[in-house]
Amino acid sequence: MPLESFYETMVIDTPEAGANLAKAIEHYEKYGPYIPKNVQGTTEDPEVLDRIMGITHQ
Repeated sequence: MPLESFYETMVIDTPEAGANLAKAIEHYEKYGPYIPKNVQGTTEDPEVLDRIMGITHQ
C-alpha cells in the first residue's frame, strides 16, 4: 500500500491516447484490476535505486 495518496493529471490529446484509454478501461472491465505478484517490497534508498537502474556515479 502506498504511504501517500497522489493524483496524476491525464492528458488525452491524441486519438491514439483516447484509444489506449478505452482499451485499458475495457481490459479492466473484463479482467479486473492489475495486481502485481511476487513483489518483495519497495525502497526509496537512492543507492539501491541507482543499482537497479544501472546508474553508476563517477
